[in-house]
Amino acid sequence: MNLLKDKVAAFICEREVREVEFGPFNMFARFRALGWEAALSCYEKDNKNLFKDEIHEWMATLTCNKYDKLSQLKLTGTVNLIDVEMSFDTLRKLARYDSLPARDYTIPSLDDLLLKPEAHPRWNDMLEALFLPGTFHGTIYRRNLKIEAKLLLMICIYNVIPRRGDKQEVRFPKVPILYSLLHGSPRFPFRYVVMNNVWICRNKVGRNIIPYCRIITGLLKLFKAIIPEDKGATKRHKPFDIRRMGVG
Repeated sequence: MNLLKDKVAAFICEREVREVEFGPFNMFARFRALGWEAALSCYEKDNKNLFKDEIHEWMATLTCNKYDKLSQLKLTGTVNLIDVEMSFDTLRKLARYDSLPARDYTIPSLDDLLLKPEAHPRWNDMLEALFLPGTFHGTIYRRNLKIEAKLLLMICIYNVIPRRGDKQEVRFPKVPILYSLLHGSPRFPFRYVVMNNVWICRNKVGRNIIPYCRIITGLLKLFKAIIPEDKGATKRHKPFDIRRMGVG
């Protein structure tokens, strides 16, 4: 990260999604059906400051605990000598994530996938639901997404599973997320999506991004790891504007 010419650009900040603009496209109904509506709002009221040094320090010191169930997953980083924990519990303190009735989430085993295929949508069925007919064989391009899936992808790029690059293609991890948002199932915890993506970005060589900067800032303030000397950098967090989302 320190070698980047434009370090600020590597920090991905979530954007506010306004219901007056995106409600008519069923965007809010889609997120509410999964209990993910908190992903559409800005988690941190400070809409100007980016505490990039403190966020960078947290990511650089991040560790992951051993866990048997997803609900036990914890990521812990240190900022200003204070341990800041990202977990199911601390994320719930920031916002009403996973608002539907809680249950213990488990990762499906290979036996589950082979013996209970009806519980897990097939890959081609997901592609057929997301893309225009005859356009999802071989490389899957963003331009071929159906209109609701295309709008959902733009929100996912910043607020659900932030990534850089791939301006023309759809990355495979986003396919099941887009499918779940369109159909309301299968249901899995947004908080796990966040922590899994943070851990991947922390460890994958060459990724050079830090996602969910507003969530991380909220955690730093929750644990009182931001001290008065930390002024932050000026970076205005813009909301999504449907008029600026490009042709199509």
